[in-house]
Amino acid sequence: MHTSLTAQDSAAMVMDVVPAVMDAIRTSMRHGADGSLSVPQFRCLNFISRRPGCAMGEIAAFLGVTMPTASAMADRLVQAGLVQPQTASGDRRRSRLEITPSGLAQLALIQDRAQGELKAVLAVCTPLEQQTLQAGLDVLWRIFRPSEPTQAP
Repeated sequence: MHTSLTAQDSAAMVMDVVPAVMDAIRTSMRHGADGSLSVPQFRCLNFISRRPGCAMGEIAAFLGVTMPTASAMADRLVQAGLVQPQTASGDRRRSRLEITPSGLAQLALIQDRAQGELKAVLAVCTPLEQQTLQAGLDVLWRIFRPSEPTQAP
């Protein structure tokens, strides 16, 4: 018997499944980082790579931490040579963060290792399940993908 799912049903399933998937991704990231970065540091580095020139407030908001916590995390990434601050024009007290080539390489290494772990987990799916999963992820991406930052005129 085929039943139609409602938006409420889908919302409940997303709320049940996504945390488990995120736990698996965090575990894969920890393994991929080999102790070189914590998961929050990885998330911070990843955010900076996707938002070059971001400000500390943006990082704090993304990570859900205080400004001092975000600043300390960014400082550790700067000390590790993974991120470099750029002084904002017109205000030397404000800096914008950019990922370095070394940071990009570290990010790619962690992502490749984590993706390999996830690939092994997903390998148990049949081809039809893989297609179904991809279709569902395509829908989620369409709905939840981050919007591009708007440029001021």
